[in-house]
Order: sequence, then C-alpha cells, then structure tokens
Amino acid sequence: MPMWLVGKKMNEGYVAISAAKNHFSIHFSHEEFVNRLAESLPACKKGKRCINIKYGNEQSLGAVKERICNFLKLYCQN
Repeated sequence: MPMWLVGKKMNEGYVAISAAKNHFSIHFSHEEFVNRLAESLPACKKGKRCINIKYGNEQSLGAVKERICNFLKLYCQN
C-alpha cells in the first residue's frame, strides 16, 4: 500500500492508498479528519480511518485530492 508520512514516523501522521475490487480507499491517520471529509462526500462510504471511493467517481476524487493537500498542510511539521 503506497503511504506518505507526515513526519518521520507513522504515528506522526500518514496518507495512504489501497485498492479493492469496486473501489479504492484513501487512508488518513486522523479519524476526526476522516469524519469531516465523509460528511462532505455523501457518495462515498467511510471505513476505519479511510474514505472509500468507487472507481469512476471523479467528483469525489477531486474533492479528496484537495483535502489531502489540506491534511498535509495541517499536520506537517516543518
């Protein structure tokens, strides 16, 4: 599973991607962030610390891409 760390260790934060048969998932290390994101994406299902996006759902994918940038800005430690 491809993963990007926010800090030097996984417990400092991460974003990851995984694939399934009918959807792919974007995983975040912060549950509160996932909860807020899920509220804004009614077409997507929420898993444990992840958002499940059906293949072909370009609108939700675009929204999640923007949120990934926000997540990294919020949780990145310079």
